[in-house]
Amino acid sequence: MAFEDWVIEHARVSSSMHKKVSMDDKMTFFQQLSTLVCSGTPLLQALNIGAEQSQSSKLQQILSEIAGRVAAGSTLHGAAANYPAIFEHHWIEVIRTGEITGQMGPVLVELNRQIRESRETMRKIVGAMMYPIILTVVAIIAVSVMLWLVVPTFANMFKEMGAELPGITQFVVDASNFIVVYGIYILVGIIAAVVGFRQYMTTETGRRRVGGLCLVTPLFGELMVQSAMYRFASNIALLLKSGIPMLEALEVMGGVFHTNPIYRDAIGRAQDRVAAGRPLATSLEETGLFTSMMTNMVRVGEESGQLAPVMEQIAPYYKEKMEGLIGKATKLMEPIIIMGMGITIAGIMLAIYLPMFEMAGKVN
Repeated sequence: MAFEDWVIEHARVSSSMHKKVSMDDKMTFFQQLSTLVCSGTPLLQALNIGAEQSQSSKLQQILSEIAGRVAAGSTLHGAAANYPAIFEHHWIEVIRTGEITGQMGPVLVELNRQIRESRETMRKIVGAMMYPIILTVVAIIAVSVMLWLVVPTFANMFKEMGAELPGITQFVVDASNFIVVYGIYILVGIIAAVVGFRQYMTTETGRRRVGGLCLVTPLFGELMVQSAMYRFASNIALLLKSGIPMLEALEVMGGVFHTNPIYRDAIGRAQDRVAAGRPLATSLEETGLFTSMMTNMVRVGEESGQLAPVMEQIAPYYKEKMEGLIGKATKLMEPIIIMGMGITIAGIMLAIYLPMFEMAGKVN
């Protein structure tokens, strides 16, 4: 086989396939779909191309089924609505508007941009929180290893020598014995607590109570509020620019905040007031969960008839505030974790060496 033939056969023209549908797979699909539709490719052909190009076998199957429904006469948003785990509710509403208005290309471009901005924001949040999480895990592992392996060795030595242990040493030895005897049960308990908490957070009551407690917590509450303002501004701007009427846009926003019952209910109350003839700004203000800047900007947008552009302009402001709060939180957590780990390890080392110093003094 010639070298060129070998290169062609093994060239990385396509990446390896995988089963799950990641956010990157969805972003790639919407990027391809918007590009193809804007270039004049028929929708059905664009869907088939998107299915062929997807690196997710599950998404390939779903897109093929959607293309089959579209070929049978279904609308794209109607076919996509059968897969709520893949396509979010407000994405489907935006697509529906594009089909109704005949502006599918520009609508898909805006939707793709909004999805990418949301994804980039989430990546920054995860990246900022990764270092404190790693520090915490390392600190817990280091202290656990010392209590599990190091302290028992010295405890046996002190016991054989018949040394009288100081209070701090006895406390550390007792803690070590507790870890050695019950360590496996503690580990199982922690895993069970994490699994139970995650399960609790899938319930309406769990999301409501935990979300409420987070909202009143200093710094983290501010972060949640700024995040909610960013999501509201960016999504309402996208919906209104796509041509969705205000009341329908607010109803869709309830789906955007489906994992946040407190803000979902607040938007629902605001929707009822708007339906009764009240201004949106006043309706949001009366919920008590929207910042004064948000309500004032909504009022400006309503009075000027330019609500969508105003929301589009204010969204980056809240995005920057959210990222600033994340940076502030991580900078605050890092020294606390490092100091806590240092003090704990220093206390354990002091407890180990203090009896040795006392015995050495008696020998002299």
